[in-house]
Amino acid sequence: MPSNKNKRPAPSSAATPGASKKKKMENVQKYYAVQAGFVPGVYLTYAECQAQTAGFKGAVFKSFLSREDADAFAAGKKVAVADEPDKFYAVAVGNPTGIFTDWSEAQKATTGVKGPKYKRFSTRAEAVAYIRQFGNREAIEALGEKVEPVEKVEVEEKLFTIQKFTPILKDSEADTKPREDILDIYTDGSSLANGRKGARAGLGVYFGENDPRNLAEKLLGDKQTNQRAELMAMLRALESVPAAQTVRIYSDSQYSIKCVTEWPIGWNKKGWKTASGEDVKNHEIIRPILKKMDERTKAGGNTYFQWVKGHAANPGNIAADRLAVMGANLP
Repeated sequence: MPSNKNKRPAPSSAATPGASKKKKMENVQKYYAVQAGFVPGVYLTYAECQAQTAGFKGAVFKSFLSREDADAFAAGKKVAVADEPDKFYAVAVGNPTGIFTDWSEAQKATTGVKGPKYKRFSTRAEAVAYIRQFGNREAIEALGEKVEPVEKVEVEEKLFTIQKFTPILKDSEADTKPREDILDIYTDGSSLANGRKGARAGLGVYFGENDPRNLAEKLLGDKQTNQRAELMAMLRALESVPAAQTVRIYSDSQYSIKCVTEWPIGWNKKGWKTASGEDVKNHEIIRPILKKMDERTKAGGNTYFQWVKGHAANPGNIAADRLAVMGANLP
């Protein structure tokens, strides 16, 4: 009779204990309690919970297996046991960015994104640290985390100017500063949870320390994006200064600068329509900026734009950013 010594056992049809436990846990309903957020309460999905906490400074939330415990925690009561996630997926570069406890949600945020950056951690603190290291300003602000400026960074600056759609200065002319009485203004925009549900945007205009014209303002309207806030900050800056005064606006947004220097030439020829026939994005802010610039030219002043690297070593840019964040947090 042949020996069965070297035969491999037939695979068991029964699921392994670990897999069974994992599947069972996946089917358990969790309750996400938001104690401090945009709208405190209890939510049935992590995505709903994140929409109420992402970008809210000092957000407090936990998940529970009991609705009763979740209600108590959301009401500010002390709850003995909370169900803490054991995995945190940090998405520093994705759409959207953030910290997820469900891999399927994190995977959606990275699929189709060019150069996604993400990693799994066992604690939320590690996930936050990862996004602070590899995420941009919007990714960090979406967590409600303070963005610390870098102490010393070499800043490359380029000067742009436009008068009645005249060409911007060439690189060879960038170091030649206009010999005029120029008022320097720093502008910035900020959007907490930019591009996501519940985003809140603000704008900042900085003239100088303790200057009464300094402005921190909430962005109005349904579209709470960083780009709109950046552009609106420029418009507010131009509205704050007499038309005869020459101004130089510093911004870390190349998009905003090009919107009012390079691109309007083509947009104007095409009736402010894109190649697909749609309206130019944010034209309702861009065109008023151009109008203010034209008024300044007619009054004998000029409007210059200068790009600066954001959150580097420029005190004016850092101050404008702080004002923008303050504006985004206004009720």
